[in-house]
Amino acid sequence: MTSVLVTGARGLLGSNVCVQLLAKGYKVRATARDLAARDAQVLRGRGVEIVGGDLADLPAMEAATKGMDAIIHVAATMGRLWMT
Repeated sequence: MTSVLVTGARGLLGSNVCVQLLAKGYKVRATARDLAARDAQVLRGRGVEIVGGDLADLPAMEAATKGMDAIIHVAATMGRLWMT
């Protein structure tokens, strides 16, 4: 089974990507800054593995990618966090 990491899964586009991947039989993992958020819980209930992570947290992103065959990146970072 192909495993896919989706960033930005709590948003409109990312959540729909997760649903489509699940429907096609993929194993889906998604990053979320707030694991307790309702939308993260809904995705978990549909079968998405939710892991903690923020785009600005390199160790968390490296951990999230472990064992994944592909990454679909639809998250956005506002501002230039990496340059501060």
